[in-house]
Amino acid sequence: MTRTGPGVLLIVTAALTGVLCCSPALAANPLPDEASPPAAMVWTAPDQEAAKKRAAEVVPFVLAVMDECRLCRQQRLRDMGLSVQDQSESYSLLDSPIIRETEDHYGPVRFMHAKHAGVTKDCALCHHYRPLDEAASETVRCSACHQEPFQKDHPERLGLKAAYHQQCMGCHREMDKGPIDCRGCHRKNVPDHKDHLQLVEGAGPFQVTAECLRCHKPAGEDMLKSAHWLWKGPSPYTLDHRKDVELGKATIATNNF
Repeated sequence: MTRTGPGVLLIVTAALTGVLCCSPALAANPLPDEASPPAAMVWTAPDQEAAKKRAAEVVPFVLAVMDECRLCRQQRLRDMGLSVQDQSESYSLLDSPIIRETEDHYGPVRFMHAKHAGVTKDCALCHHYRPLDEAASETVRCSACHQEPFQKDHPERLGLKAAYHQQCMGCHREMDKGPIDCRGCHRKNVPDHKDHLQLVEGAGPFQVTAECLRCHKPAGEDMLKSAHWLWKGPSPYTLDHRKDVELGKATIATNNF
């Protein structure tokens, strides 16, 4: 950051330009292809990759479910010998295309299925109904019964997003454990700035700053009022422990990180 005059804020953002602005040589001479690790050396988490594939699936909609109370369902599962020990996946990624078709403001939720099952010790708490079809699985995924909201043929069914929120946040409130706000479960999706930038090729730092402030003007004004920008004061470690104000971004310091 560099203060170039009253009210002028310079923010060089590498994420916006796609280069390391602090290293022009590196930007002009990127690393050769052979410096990149070969594909065989790139490690991916098997559980994460499997969860991504499952999350991308849209399963058939369950038209009818068995009408039974929760206690009846719990007892029937016990009689069948089914418990939390029988779960097939311990980790899931809640990233359904059903939700992303209409909105995509937040990233997927990383759901630790095994941990939640171990805490609740009750499959029926979340898998509260089973399909009426006897050939169907006893514990189908949420998106089998909850898909698009406001279906006229099934007005009693919540949409998938509402079902997730009601089930998760309701349980978290009841147990007084776990997050109940958006950022507690999700990471916010940051839009690809390449689709928003209006920069000419080879734009300089001042042009980049102006382009940032075109959309983020309040953030720039807030920065000018922050302690990081206005920092000034005597340094007790200078010669004779001088008390005069000479150092700081608000005085003579430049390029001071």
